[in-house]
Amino acid sequence: MEAREMIENLVPQLTRNACVVDIEEKDERYSVTIAGTTSVTARCELTRAAVADAIEGRLSRLRVEGILKRCADQTVVSLGDGRG
Repeated sequence: MEAREMIENLVPQLTRNACVVDIEEKDERYSVTIAGTTSVTARCELTRAAVADAIEGRLSRLRVEGILKRCADQTVVSLGDGRG
């Protein structure tokens, strides 16, 4: 699995109604932009090393998931009736 594919697949699994709209590859990191149910986008940075470790199934996956989840949560409005 490639880094872009993993990141794009993880975001909607972690936060419903959120999706990756851009991944900018820099020297040693990925800059990920996420959009959700609001007009807000959020950006987070992931190191290439952490993403590579996550792909291989090491503990860094939890770290990557945590960063993406916090970023995605900023873009989604929760409805009081539990729909998301």
